[in-house]
Amino acid sequence: MRNSFFSIFLFFFLGGYFGVSQTKINSYSFKSISTRDGLSNNIIYDILQDKDGYMWFATDNGLNRYDGYTSKKFFHNPKDSSSISSSVIRSLIQDKKGNIWIGTKDGLNLYDKEKATFKRYNFLDNASFTNQEIMKMSLDENDNIWINTLNDIGLFNTTDFTTRLIYNNESPPFKTISKEDVWILNSEGELNYYDLNKEKLHFFKKDSSLIDKGIHYGAFSNSLWLPNKFSNNSDTLRYRNIPKLPGDISYNYLLETDANTLLIGSNSGLFEYKHNIDKLNRIELDQSALVQQIRSIYKDSYNGIWVGTLGGVYHYDHNRRIFSHYDIKKDADDVIMGLKTVDDEIFINTLGEGLYIHNIHSKQNRKIEFADNFSTQNLFIWDIEKIDSSNFPVWLATNSGLLCYDPIYSKVKQISLPITENDKNISFSILNTNNDHIWVSSYRSIHKINKRDHKILKTISLDDYMKHSGVQKIISLGDYIFIATEGEGLLYVNTLKETVSEVTLSNRKQTFNSPIWDLYKNEETLWIASNQGLLKLNLNDMLIKPVIQDDQVIYSIIEDNNGVLWMGTDNGIKSYNTLTNSVKNYDTDNGLKNKEFNRKSVTKTNDGFLWFGGVNGITSLNPETIKKDNPHVPYVHITNVTLFASDTSYTIPHFQKKITIPWKYNTIEISYVGLNYTNAKQNSYKYKMQGYDPNWVINKTQNKARYVKLPIGSYNFNVIASNNDGLFNNKGDTLIITISPPFWRTKLAYFLYVLSFLAIVNLIRNLKKSRSRVKEIEFEKEQIAKKVERKAILLNNKSKIYLDTLVYIKSDGNYLEFISDNKTIIDRNKLKTILEELPPNFVRVHRSYVINKNYVISSNSSHVFLKPKIEIPVSRTFKKNLS
Repeated sequence: MRNSFFSIFLFFFLGGYFGVSQTKINSYSFKSISTRDGLSNNIIYDILQDKDGYMWFATDNGLNRYDGYTSKKFFHNPKDSSSISSSVIRSLIQDKKGNIWIGTKDGLNLYDKEKATFKRYNFLDNASFTNQEIMKMSLDENDNIWINTLNDIGLFNTTDFTTRLIYNNESPPFKTISKEDVWILNSEGELNYYDLNKEKLHFFKKDSSLIDKGIHYGAFSNSLWLPNKFSNNSDTLRYRNIPKLPGDISYNYLLETDANTLLIGSNSGLFEYKHNIDKLNRIELDQSALVQQIRSIYKDSYNGIWVGTLGGVYHYDHNRRIFSHYDIKKDADDVIMGLKTVDDEIFINTLGEGLYIHNIHSKQNRKIEFADNFSTQNLFIWDIEKIDSSNFPVWLATNSGLLCYDPIYSKVKQISLPITENDKNISFSILNTNNDHIWVSSYRSIHKINKRDHKILKTISLDDYMKHSGVQKIISLGDYIFIATEGEGLLYVNTLKETVSEVTLSNRKQTFNSPIWDLYKNEETLWIASNQGLLKLNLNDMLIKPVIQDDQVIYSIIEDNNGVLWMGTDNGIKSYNTLTNSVKNYDTDNGLKNKEFNRKSVTKTNDGFLWFGGVNGITSLNPETIKKDNPHVPYVHITNVTLFASDTSYTIPHFQKKITIPWKYNTIEISYVGLNYTNAKQNSYKYKMQGYDPNWVINKTQNKARYVKLPIGSYNFNVIASNNDGLFNNKGDTLIITISPPFWRTKLAYFLYVLSFLAIVNLIRNLKKSRSRVKEIEFEKEQIAKKVERKAILLNNKSKIYLDTLVYIKSDGNYLEFISDNKTIIDRNKLKTILEELPPNFVRVHRSYVINKNYVISSNSSHVFLKPKIEIPVSRTFKKNLS
């Protein structure tokens, strides 16, 4: 009874509703693209996706080509006849040949994508047209472009480039093209059709319900959409009625997206009409008044919806993750630090701002007020548990210890925990059990408490294991209570023996000392959220093993209905499939408003939705929707090549699939793009320069490849790209690159080198002969000179030494060694005495050596080298004698 009454109380009894009504939730989640993202203007008249996958936006100031990252802009230049004829772009179309036609305020243009230039067509040459300010264009089955100007409807033949006036009216007429007819509606309510086969205009009907209304042919339903009051009994017209918009709002643009869905753009927002159930829904884009004014709607090849407004482009992709965000307090900081599901409601602790309840059905919030003047000022509620068997069924772990709350009478009871000298009355975690007791943490202890009478049954101190931090989380698994600490790792208590132990890492060499913020159990595995990522512990070995280590701090863990783990981190939300070991990350690029999520802030509701508390409100997600992969592979294009030399560089923005580069520009940078608009920033790339790269290069940070001083030769550069879910387009794009050699490395140069080499060899041969003859002559002269005069000295031992053959003299105590080219003579003598008798070509190079300079071959700082192969030391004192 009390449990039922408690649920009724939660719904009706608690205080008034707080905050503001939530933004309407619908099946569309749009991403805005504006001048902040590089567009030239926020007024979007028309949208087109070309056959290469690029998105084109016609704006009030410039034509934009968008690739998901940046926008390439084209403007009118009065001095350049190849520029677009006007910067006011109204309409875009691509014919069956792939040509892009642009309707502007000043005529029709054809885009040349190879040259990035425009060719202008002035159809005022046909005197029947009143002006060439194009408002809308459409393509018929014969590849003809139907043009709406301010007053005319004309036909432009894309083959012979001729123009015919089909219809003229004082006010702008509406038109739409079916398979066989062009339907034309004027402002007087007159409906006509032009037979494409017979090339003849027919009157169909005049009806007051058609006055100042629009029409649209639905290619899915094969029906003509006409205003809601229009009726026709003829079987010749298959049509559907456009619903009346609230307040009789007029519509600007109509687009059928499937057989039963019509999107309606107006000056008061975007609407969706479901024909099969006759239901009209308003689709929220933005609160801005400019964004409410719709000018175009487009469906791309991925079934994505693009909406052009006066405040930018809005893109919906059903593959984009849909996250719902809720502010808890209006115009105030609402940092969430504590979530708990109770039936269909979520208890929410706003950090220091009180306890709120969020109803998952009404999306409304209300604040809990405590009775007995219990002050909630500066009260921080860290954990929340529902204890059905207690007279105070809501238990709160707070910075003021353990509180028990009675929601019927709004009473609060504080349970005094036995706090030791090193402990503090701060509680972060409550562990509910299936028994008659619970466990509650204080700063450095855990306490066993009876659920009914709130008596303390036991206290286990953790002082011996914790010196610098406190308890963050307690959880039971098997016969153990595991304790997460804020900086001193993981502890566990054996509940049978009541002993405390530390858990070590899988290498068994050290304890795990990282801060642990959350613990989650499934079966025999304990999952650990820490500053070092996700880890796990198995009861079989009691060891911590790393699972995900990617520099993200994990604050919370929860499991969805399919066994996938979801984690709140300091940089978004992460999922981990325990069966496939696959990891996915979701951040603000995926639609999250919160980028940082907090500890104690995750819960699952009965509908399977997961809720995360962050630094600004709460975020919910449906795992069944979020985890579906994007099935569309991206278009892949090489966009340009930049060439670098030592003193200059230049870029080739438009090129064929094969280029030749001069040798000095062999440092190159290749830009490429994968066109996936679901979440372009999560695309990834692989590229390989065949002939240079041994393996594929993985690139997730930028869409460029750079090669420094690429050797001369031919290469095939291939790039492939994946979408946001890792699905690759393996065909990719390829560029053949040839780096041409300089002249001195051409075949002609090598032929000249051979001729030069042969000439040099012949010259060297002749020089050798000449030198040999010169040496012979010098030798003959030397021999003659020796015969004419041959000087000698007489030693003390009566030996005679001829000076021309004397190579060097060595002093050895009181003896000298005279070394000639054919013998050695030892004589008792002094080096100083004998040096006085020698001619100038004998010099002293060392205190023990005198050499004959005529025999010197070479010298260095420490030795002199004599013929034939003699090495003599040289001292610094006598080194100058060699000069």
